Amino acid sequence: MEHIRPLIIKYIYTAAITIIFLTYLLVPSVSLGSSMIIALFITLVLYFAGDRFLLPRFGTLAAAIANFVIAAVVLSLANAFVREPLGTGVILATAAVIGVAEWFFFRYARTEVSPAAEGGEIASFPEFLGDHETQQDNRGQQGQEGQEGGENQGHEGGENPQQ
Repeated sequence: MEHIRPLIIKYIYTAAITIIFLTYLLVPSVSLGSSMIIALFITLVLYFAGDRFLLPRFGTLAAAIANFVIAAVVLSLANAFVREPLGTGVILATAAVIGVAEWFFFRYARTEVSPAAEGGEIASFPEFLGDHETQQDNRGQQGQEGQEGGENQGHEGGENPQQ
């Protein structure tokens, strides 16, 4: 369940890009259904290879560039399943737009999720992915520490709140 939200967002923009580029602009002979199936495969591969593996290890820009390469490979493999062959220019143009969209998606996720590291890089997407249990546990521990600190501070210096 935690993967549903980013997968839906990623599929929407990937499907829009593949439909626009493969069905309407560059190769009008690719059917709408084929474009959507290609978008589904691109989405799944990019999410699990790029977002879950590459992004936490290498950062936003490197993951976006890697996603461009991965999208180009998936589009090349999908070439066997469409009526008209996809040319190199079509594959690179579509993959480039997907790579740029991935970079914007990573930036969006950074603003949606509080940065995990001091430098602002995203270590993971736990809140964005819906993993609220870990963060609620952390907030609960911080809240308990804050309450203990507040009790100690309130009684220091001879102040008694009941007087």
